[in-house]
Amino acid sequence: MADMIHGMLVLLGLILLVFGVRLFATSRQFLKNGIKTHAVVRDNLSFESNSRNSTSILYAPLLAYEVNGKETTYVPNARSNPPAYAIGEHIAIVYSPRNPQHARIISFWGIYLGSNILFILGWPMFLLGAGYFLFKYGWL
Repeated sequence: MADMIHGMLVLLGLILLVFGVRLFATSRQFLKNGIKTHAVVRDNLSFESNSRNSTSILYAPLLAYEVNGKETTYVPNARSNPPAYAIGEHIAIVYSPRNPQHARIISFWGIYLGSNILFILGWPMFLLGAGYFLFKYGWL
């Protein structure tokens, strides 16, 4: 039974790591091929967050930037309280030349959030499962 559980950990960890590497490569390609510009924070939009016993307000910036003479807006998925950006602040972003509404804030977490989450979940699973087999067969 322990072999099956640890084998599943190795397999699931490997799957998460493979998807993490693919997402990392996709993000790098997006950063390389995207158009870099600066956006201005027009507003901090408020969103209600409900948890078990309380309700809190989270804020996401409404970013405005120019594409071919037209103003385009973008609201990232990241939310915080207090607001992460001040109204009027300039933020570096990158957007897709094919779809200007597909944009990301140029920051470590803004670009690599998805791949980092997959790595954070995948590495411990893989290492725990692989460590079990290494120890069991005397290789560790």
